[in-house]
Amino acid sequence: MKLLRTTFIFSILVSLVLLTSCKKCRVDGVSTNSGAIIEDVVIYPESGFMTGNMGGNYVITGSSGYADKFEMSLSQGERTAVNYSNFNIMAFPVTAKCNASYERNVDINHTTQTVTYTITVTQCSNCEEERTSENYVLVPVFPSTYNVVYDLNIVDKE
Repeated sequence: MKLLRTTFIFSILVSLVLLTSCKKCRVDGVSTNSGAIIEDVVIYPESGFMTGNMGGNYVITGSSGYADKFEMSLSQGERTAVNYSNFNIMAFPVTAKCNASYERNVDINHTTQTVTYTITVTQCSNCEEERTSENYVLVPVFPSTYNVVYDLNIVDKE
């Protein structure tokens, strides 16, 4: 009888632990780039959080006041100055949960003269800490007259 009672209590405790244990959210943490974004490029800003001073103008061109504040490397090579006659740098600062992945896409539409920078963030909703990512990317140069649109999509995972 004692063995039966002990087994019963043990079964209840195990059931409670299994039913009330929290599920850990998992985001692969791998970010991807697509569209007009130049792949295998690392952008090196002079300092962090420069986007906070840019007044919402997140396109860095050769005439930008921030042009000399960046270096780049192609295919993990040596750091060089950015060739602004061929490239622009774009940023899209986003604050997301601490466990997140980013899908970045830049579409340059010459017909409509628009540039759309879209970011889809997949994040764990149960992560309380937040982090800001400036999301610098290198893109082919486009005319300064083009309308730039920023599109943010956030996907919360449990």
